[in-house]
Amino acid sequence: MRKISLLLMTASCCFVLSFSGCGSSGNTVVEAPPEVVEDQPAMEGMTDEEYNKAMEADMRQ
Repeated sequence: MRKISLLLMTASCCFVLSFSGCGSSGNTVVEAPPEVVEDQPAMEGMTDEEYNKAMEADMRQ
């Protein structure tokens, strides 16, 4: 009888603690996204078309 009551008390504690969590306040925090840096050219001294052609050539190798 003692084992059964101890088992029931342990199970009820686990059940109750599953609702409350591990001490969290329950408040969520929304973080702001990182700042966007203005678009920069793909490579200095190259146009976007030249850069894209170079990347396609590298992908084919």
